[in-house]
Amino acid sequence: MRKSLTESVILLAIFGLIYYSPIQASKLPVFAGEFNNLDGSLYVVRGFDLIFSVCLVIFASRFLIPSHLDKYSLLRVIGLSLGALLVVSGLEWGWDELILRVFNLPVAPGEISDKMIASPRREILDLTILSGNILVLGGGVFYGLLRERNRHFRHQERLELQNLEAEVKYLRSQINPHFLFNTLNNIFAITQRNQDQEGSDALLRLSGLMRYMLYDSAVESIGLRQEIEHLQNYMDLMLLKYKKDDPPDVDFQIEGDPDNLRVAPLILLPFVENAFKHGIDSKGRGSIHINLNASRDRLNFSVLNTAFPDRTASKEHQGIGLDNVKKRLELHYPNQHDLVINVSDVEFKIELGITL
Repeated sequence: MRKSLTESVILLAIFGLIYYSPIQASKLPVFAGEFNNLDGSLYVVRGFDLIFSVCLVIFASRFLIPSHLDKYSLLRVIGLSLGALLVVSGLEWGWDELILRVFNLPVAPGEISDKMIASPRREILDLTILSGNILVLGGGVFYGLLRERNRHFRHQERLELQNLEAEVKYLRSQINPHFLFNTLNNIFAITQRNQDQEGSDALLRLSGLMRYMLYDSAVESIGLRQEIEHLQNYMDLMLLKYKKDDPPDVDFQIEGDPDNLRVAPLILLPFVENAFKHGIDSKGRGSIHINLNASRDRLNFSVLNTAFPDRTASKEHQGIGLDNVKKRLELHYPNQHDLVINVSDVEFKIELGITL
């Protein structure tokens, strides 16, 4: 609010200098059409022009330009611009006609006022209403484009900074990968020696997950098929702690052709992690249903899981994963994704669509 008020005051000052400085600087009588500075009629019409010029600039820079060019068709934008020009020009014309009569000035072509006869030498400031408003509206459009360009750059810088901060926090939370892999290899050797096949499988899956997260995902984009395999490995690892003869209700459906698509790595995992964290309790009760649909240039991903209201995360970790993935989506797919999250007492559902 304060920023908008400051902007309006600055615009008033700029147009005030444009409209009034030549009048104040000149010692000669100044006429604008039939209006003049001898009886003050010029100041009255200029004041009205000043207000509507500021309104036109604000209309163009804040309503037409910022995001409405994406929402409206070009014809609708042109129509709105012409409508604004006609309304403002009509109001100014009506005001001018009123002031001519209030100050008893000529209202018909060829008429001459006593002030015009008394001041044969005068400076003429004449600009038709419509052409002047076209110039003002054009200036407002240019100003709006500059504002939108600066806003986009600032938004992009904030997203990059937030992404960098998220990556730094992630790296700080990691154990030294070389030490961890060596430890996993040692534990794997122990399970092999004791013929613990289930433990060996779990370690292999965990090692594959960590290798993918630490090394394979260190790129801008990765094949969607690899991302799917990573999700499947994660799900298999999570299911190992439950009984094989009575596993939880977990379903992963893949539709379409994901082989020729690429996505930002680890962009889908937080939703699956969240589903396992909150959708299945320690006794294996609950359900998770995941659907991935890949078309030529579109990825639709949905996760539906049971909700347990009594299970709440600590304040330190609550919502961190989803917040981070929202920031990554804004960074990698600005204006190319839509994320809908629906929460109820019995279920939690996310629907993500990305244009690739």
